[in-house]
Amino acid sequence: MIIFRLFADEYENSNAKSIWDIKLPIDQIKTILKERHNVSYRSNLWIYTQLKRYEEDSGVRLFKKEQKGKNNQSFNLSIYDSMLTFTQKQHLYVTGKIKIANGVNDKIRNSLINRPLDQPLTIMLGAGSSIYHVADILAEHSRTFLHQFRIYTHNLGVIQRLLAPDVDTTKFELYTPSGRIDPVTYCVVSQDSDFYETVPFDFIIQGTSVVHNGNLYIESGTETNIKEAILHHCRGEKILILTKHECKDQPLSSHTYGKISDYDFLIVPRFQKNKAHKKNYEEEFEQYRENFTPIIMNWNYEILAAKR
Repeated sequence: MIIFRLFADEYENSNAKSIWDIKLPIDQIKTILKERHNVSYRSNLWIYTQLKRYEEDSGVRLFKKEQKGKNNQSFNLSIYDSMLTFTQKQHLYVTGKIKIANGVNDKIRNSLINRPLDQPLTIMLGAGSSIYHVADILAEHSRTFLHQFRIYTHNLGVIQRLLAPDVDTTKFELYTPSGRIDPVTYCVVSQDSDFYETVPFDFIIQGTSVVHNGNLYIESGTETNIKEAILHHCRGEKILILTKHECKDQPLSSHTYGKISDYDFLIVPRFQKNKAHKKNYEEEFEQYRENFTPIIMNWNYEILAAKR
């Protein structure tokens, strides 16, 4: 994950048009691991061997290796550019995902300040890899929460993380609909919208694949109907979390399940202002600011409230 954060940070501070264009020399990675994290490797190949083992353990390809000359110790590393599965995508743009997960965590904590301890917080966590990082930070802080949480989700990554051995599972009650499990999106595909519509949520937290002209799109056509039902028919504060990379100049498909203006809040990451080049996705995102008011400007994230 440290190495994926290096790619994300390098992309944000470079002129590269895509994160797939970033190529990090293995010598640079080795130096950063030593200087910033006090991790020493005997050789460059040993770093790559460890990464290959991680790929084997996770069962997906994550990196590409590009040899430089005849020296097998000299090569560049890049991110595998054909990522499709949930397990692969949870590693993409990880710096931004961690920032917005921190924003969600802080918003949740602020809502608990005057809340009686005997009133659990009821949250719906949607599909997608960004939502996984929200679950990850809730899991990491589970032992510090005084309140309990009722988590409704069809995201198998969320369920897996909140049931991990390092989590205080007494803080979480997990509810999931019945349905078919999609191995690519790693979610339960169900048309049982009543499962969510009858619940009074405190927060409904969702991500999306693409934002174009204010419309929202996802890759999975089978998930579109349930996402649309949750957005338009469920009760609770609706929060859209974005890394901003979702903001495109082209739609994903002909069908949209909602609009960015349907949400009560946006949570997006903040990056350093000294970047060499303003990214296209940032310019695309700026068109939506006029419909939202910033209420929290943290050095890591922004929370924006919809103007009603």
